[in-house]
Amino acid sequence: MIEYSRGRSEGHFQNWCLVGRVAIRTRVIARMFCASTACTADDASMILCIPFLASDPDQFDPRWIENGWGVEANLFDRDAIMDTDVWQGVRATVRRVARDERPPAFTFHFPVNDCDYLADPVVERRLFEAIDLVADNGLDGLVLHSNRIRSVAQWRQLDVEKERQQYVEYVHALADRVGDASFWIGLENMPITGNDALELDPLLVFPEDFDGLSVGNIGITWDFCHYSYSVYVAELLAAGELVEDADCYPNVRSSGYLDFARLGPMTVHHHFSSFEGVATRAGGVCREGALPTDGVVPESVNEQAFALIAKSERARTVTLEIREHDYHNRQAVYEAARWCEQRLASQ
Repeated sequence: MIEYSRGRSEGHFQNWCLVGRVAIRTRVIARMFCASTACTADDASMILCIPFLASDPDQFDPRWIENGWGVEANLFDRDAIMDTDVWQGVRATVRRVARDERPPAFTFHFPVNDCDYLADPVVERRLFEAIDLVADNGLDGLVLHSNRIRSVAQWRQLDVEKERQQYVEYVHALADRVGDASFWIGLENMPITGNDALELDPLLVFPEDFDGLSVGNIGITWDFCHYSYSVYVAELLAAGELVEDADCYPNVRSSGYLDFARLGPMTVHHHFSSFEGVATRAGGVCREGALPTDGVVPESVNEQAFALIAKSERARTVTLEIREHDYHNRQAVYEAARWCEQRLASQ
């Protein structure tokens, strides 16, 4: 995952008003893009979105809006929501961008690292506050991982399917509480392992893992970089490679690079980029955020995948998660945007 910088109780959801506002606001914002569950390819064109670190507002560039691009405000680490001053600053930045810049699309990415909202009621409270933030400011939606990151050794002691079922129950309870809202919550797929092969979250990796998880306002944020990496590693394992790391993968499925197409009716948002390298315990590292012309996966595969993204049945936004040397002086993401716009123009 690119970083732009540097056991709940049964009654949790019944006590919604104790951890947030009594109800999520359901203002319907009239905008040029589709945020509803009924959006189709004829309703709006695909909007490219540029991500920025929400705790570093200087990364945001108003010229993105002038170019017709949307934005995604990202957080990655627990500190960003646990430090009161930082969290207040994040909310102020989101409010300012929504009010003053009026981007054609605006999404918020809830943090991943050490942010298990199923087990930690403090993190869950921040999640509810983030949902309020999205609702109050008319954002399109909130990107959410399952956030069950554990070490490889810990996952060897757990039943992945049992853990996934627990998460499905949580998601259905959450859907009941946001069912009338005008925004979506997009559950994002994780890569088959972490970038250093030491930690992972295997609950939502392959298309089959999302069965039963699209309900009401809750759909899928499909990250093609994460997925293409997972498919590539699964192919290596099937070919008898990565033998020393074979026990690092509690969730391996045979899947093709374009098999995510079956999730079209459930997908509300996309992330797009390529990757370089493979994570291994011997020191190999996967680097996400490569341009679609670079990386391990051939450009032709990225082109086919982007063509499917552009024709999404429901999702009308795609965030370009492109790695940069300097996130205050973007260059690579503009190259990726040009690549995408050329292909959108030829659709």
